Amino acid sequence: MEPLVQLQCPAGGVPGGKGRIVPWGSDLYVCGGSEFLHVFSLERRAITSVYLFPSKISHMEVDRRSNQLYALCAPCGVFLLEWDETGRLLQDPDCTSQRGGATVHHIGPGFCCLRDSSAASFTLAGDALVLAVQQLEEWKVRVFPRKSLGYGDLNPSPTREVTLSGKAVTPNPPPPPVLCCVSLWKENKVNGVPSTFLLEARLFTRLFGVDLAMLDSPIILCGFPDGRVAYFPLKSSGSCKENQSLLKLLYHMEQPVVSVGATKTGPHDGGTEQPIGGSGNVSCDCMLLIGQKGSLVSMTSGDEGEGAACEYRKYPIHAPVCCAFYSAAAVIYSNPSDLFSITIPKAEDGAPASATRSSMVSSVRHNVPRIAAVSENIHTSDGTGLVLLSSRGRLMLCRFNQKGHGGRGPGLERDNTGLRIKELLSGIGSVSDRVSRLKLAVGEKSRALQKLNQVMSLSRQLLSCDWRSSPFRCDVKTQWTRMLQTDCMAVSCTLENGTDYVLEGGWTLCVLIGSDTSYSFPLASLKPGERTERTFPLPAHTYRSLHFPIKIAFTLFYNLEGLMRDSGLSADPSPARDGVCIPLWTHGVDLLQCLRFGPQISHPETLQTMPEDVARVFIKASSAGIKDMRSAPIDNQGASNSEPLKARLHISASLLAQALQNGKSGSPLCLAVLHWLLSMDMVKEQSLAEVQGVTPDGKDFSLQVQEISVLDVAAAGIVPAIEIQILSSHLHVVAALHLAVISHFQSLLQQNQNGGHTPDLDLGKIQQQFMAQEPLLKELRTLKERLNVDEDNISSTAAERLLHIYRELRDPGLLFV
Repeated sequence: MEPLVQLQCPAGGVPGGKGRIVPWGSDLYVCGGSEFLHVFSLERRAITSVYLFPSKISHMEVDRRSNQLYALCAPCGVFLLEWDETGRLLQDPDCTSQRGGATVHHIGPGFCCLRDSSAASFTLAGDALVLAVQQLEEWKVRVFPRKSLGYGDLNPSPTREVTLSGKAVTPNPPPPPVLCCVSLWKENKVNGVPSTFLLEARLFTRLFGVDLAMLDSPIILCGFPDGRVAYFPLKSSGSCKENQSLLKLLYHMEQPVVSVGATKTGPHDGGTEQPIGGSGNVSCDCMLLIGQKGSLVSMTSGDEGEGAACEYRKYPIHAPVCCAFYSAAAVIYSNPSDLFSITIPKAEDGAPASATRSSMVSSVRHNVPRIAAVSENIHTSDGTGLVLLSSRGRLMLCRFNQKGHGGRGPGLERDNTGLRIKELLSGIGSVSDRVSRLKLAVGEKSRALQKLNQVMSLSRQLLSCDWRSSPFRCDVKTQWTRMLQTDCMAVSCTLENGTDYVLEGGWTLCVLIGSDTSYSFPLASLKPGERTERTFPLPAHTYRSLHFPIKIAFTLFYNLEGLMRDSGLSADPSPARDGVCIPLWTHGVDLLQCLRFGPQISHPETLQTMPEDVARVFIKASSAGIKDMRSAPIDNQGASNSEPLKARLHISASLLAQALQNGKSGSPLCLAVLHWLLSMDMVKEQSLAEVQGVTPDGKDFSLQVQEISVLDVAAAGIVPAIEIQILSSHLHVVAALHLAVISHFQSLLQQNQNGGHTPDLDLGKIQQQFMAQEPLLKELRTLKERLNVDEDNISSTAAERLLHIYRELRDPGLLFV
């Protein structure tokens, strides 16, 4: 094996089936699936010329008799290069430059001789160019006279067009069709049309029929990506009109066709130096079809006698097949792992020649991996060999020993012990490599199973307990911050791992706010006992509209796609996320956590600012409901309403002291209540009984806490209590804060149902207080009924009365004992 040169190739390497090597005199014309066509001199062992085409070269063929080279560059079309006897291009390139000792010719659109964006492949058959195109999900094959292909008319009309019936089903990505020219071999007569290969008379007749054999017409064979192999005669008989429009199906391989060729069966002398087709005159008794997925089909003439048919044999070979080369001695093909040579055995006499039969064929490895293209035989001063193009763009010369083939494949000697030992050691190395790869795959799958077991164990542990006893603890805090020159509310979540498992790659902490906002935080490595903090902003529309409480749901998610990828399994290509979802807990952010306090807060309106008609706006809010009242804030209006709106509620001092455990701290109970409600740092430092601030929508409020004595509820006379008073010029602020404070007290009492001392209540006096409120409730129902009937015509007096009832019901408010 002699390395020749490293060629420029596409970024992903030379695709299988896209490379092409054409010997021409002492030069090699090589393309590797890119825009470059390299000319390599075997004598100088260097690249002498490079032709740069407008797009990637998908196929290339030469006609040595006329010094022409045809190249298919999709989607531009077919380009033609012509040289004179001195090797000079007949048409000047767009420009010429020198690069590393080689002349670079830039081939422009002026070299295009046939413009067809749907062209997929072509072949040369004498004076004709046969082009395969795909249009409207069907394959068409067109024949063009080469004399009509020049640099003038780029859209010549074909002399013939044949169609392959049926819908074209192509894989993705589809390999190009395979076209070749087959002729009938005749003794002592050089075939007029240079063909890919020549078939003996009996095989040619049984494959294509007596009429075509007598017509002496070259046959165009077409192997398509859907596995169909069809043919048509290059010459058409006047009596066979159907042959002019339809391709005849020869075989269906049920897999993409990679190569179509021919060889001689059985042992014989001659080796690989005897070429098939071209200018040679070798009679082949076996036609071969090679499929991409590892299927080789041989077609031989079968038994002699009248009515006998061809014999089809199917051989399994190493897949996926990239390229193939045929000689009189053997077939050489490659896959990504190695280069193989096989000899087709001769069919036994008397064997039945009916249906396709599966057989085995021996192959010889040459330990040359990743071959993308193989040339035909070349002759050098050192002997005969093949030129190989690797998938990485390396050009290599492979020489075969020509001594004593003895019917065996090229490169083998019957008694060459050293070579056999080398092959044996190479085989051992290949087995060792495969074992290493298998161990690596087993290790990856074992680690993937361990991760999956951990995920399932953790899921079972978390789903079997409620959020109060969950091993994951979370501390959620809210704070105002400034982001992009705008004040916004941020939530800080500290997650503590109380389990025995490590949360690493694949785990994600998902946060859902309300029903329309979510955040995802990947967990790189959270070990047992460690904490991690994540901060995220609340959507402005959730807190500025005072729609409280805001529900925040925390969930652990494990993505199984990464687990399947690590284990080497194929993941579902659907866009949906597949994984394990474990709900952790739901946290509620209420209005009291989103208030802003302190003298640094600017108040848009003071508590004494009174717009004009609160009753009328209150009527509209009452008819629209609570939701509209929140979205359209209401101000206290009117000259008769000089005081701000307020709401009060009372709670037993002994009950609060027991629930808040205030006796241990020794601080005033009012200060403890205020700190419990607001959790603000300024309350810790000062003895405050009143705080002022603004709500998230910028409205002012005041919150006052004081100790009072409640009369007329206990038999002893008075009950020590704490009074919370809420004041604001805005009705929706008073209502929202009132509801938030009541919710806090209800939650506190539920957690301390057995705490504190319940006073001896006078139920008779309490009943009298409820009965005193009954007329207000009846009047409220009457006013609301009138409001539902005729909102626009309600009197100002009724509106003022409705607002008065609202104040009476909220002040003095509820009593918690």
